[in-house]
Amino acid sequence: MKNANLFQSLFLINFATSLGFGIADAFFSTYLFTLGGRGILLGLPLLLFSLSKILFGPAMGACVDRFGPRVAVTLSLTLYLLVSLGYLFSSDLVLITLLRVVQGVACAMFRPVMLSLVGAESRAKGEGCATGTFDISFYLAIGIGPLLGGVLHDLWGFYGIFSCLALLCLCALAVALRRVPRDSVAAVPSRKPGACVALPDALEAARHGAMGGLLVFIFGRGCGISLLAGFLPLLLSGRLGLTGTQTGMVLASSTVVIGTLLRPAGRLSDRLPRKTLVLLGGISVSLLYFLIPVAQGFHQVLMLGGGIGLCSVLSQPASTALLLEQGERHGTGLAVGIFNAAMNLGFVAGPLLGGWLQNRFGLTAVFYAAGWIGLAAAGLFALSTMVREKRDCAGTPT
Repeated sequence: MKNANLFQSLFLINFATSLGFGIADAFFSTYLFTLGGRGILLGLPLLLFSLSKILFGPAMGACVDRFGPRVAVTLSLTLYLLVSLGYLFSSDLVLITLLRVVQGVACAMFRPVMLSLVGAESRAKGEGCATGTFDISFYLAIGIGPLLGGVLHDLWGFYGIFSCLALLCLCALAVALRRVPRDSVAAVPSRKPGACVALPDALEAARHGAMGGLLVFIFGRGCGISLLAGFLPLLLSGRLGLTGTQTGMVLASSTVVIGTLLRPAGRLSDRLPRKTLVLLGGISVSLLYFLIPVAQGFHQVLMLGGGIGLCSVLSQPASTALLLEQGERHGTGLAVGIFNAAMNLGFVAGPLLGGWLQNRFGLTAVFYAAGWIGLAAAGLFALSTMVREKRDCAGTPT
């Protein structure tokens, strides 16, 4: 890292915000239910949050390139703080729903600006190791969040949860104002200061061969993650009869393995072909999805959970490093914004598809679908990579 102090600050900012919303989101549905949310009023805030991240992702990412990371990180963290204060002092369902939309907008800007700064500061020693190390802050936070949230809920209720969220957002904003320099730049500032953020810019970036392959891959991964998170607990408790503790261990196994191995996997992605690692990880995870319905007992599904984490971590730093490479062409903020929009689209499409498959064909079909979607996404990524390489060899513009 060119600026170790800045990287440490970014790590702390990402950890604080991820921990705060990891605490709050784990109990958000329960909170809505206590406010009287039923039916559409229970699902609408959750749906609008995902849709806002999808719709605003490219635009917010482009704003990072246009206005610079200093402004973008301050704005996104200020919105986070205002949202947390709104949750703390309001119990109106309509306002809570609007705050959830604003939270999605802030989230759509936050990830691009973080990766822009990490990419700009890590180019000398490799994006893979830097992004792998940086993402530990997220996985560590979401591992601690639900546990800490449970303690806060038992001691002080939802007031304690949202007070902790507001405090963590305030700390993150204070660190950003103090430690992110005014002259910080994105990895490649691709826009002129007066350039407009337009839809054609996003479409042009998404159309590009290498970027298109990454988008397909992350969409498939988003579908797989959401299907696993939504339907694996049903299989563990309903079909296998695992206890709550055993179910929690299986669900946490993948996250623990990913968080533990992110840094060495990032170093590996700086030494080996990144596209190969993405393919290897994506195909391996997809094949493991096929084994879930036939697993017998706690130890087998625990091993599968750890195996999914091990294979996922192979592709994560490599895909993020490839994304930063695309940022050199399109602007880091815009590239990350489009990437996150595709991933969140997978998070929305996965549960919808899974619910339909479960009702029509049963629970087993959900995991087979996750496997086939992952294999198809990996295949399309490989195809787009081959097409891109052939065009480069032929000197044909894309």
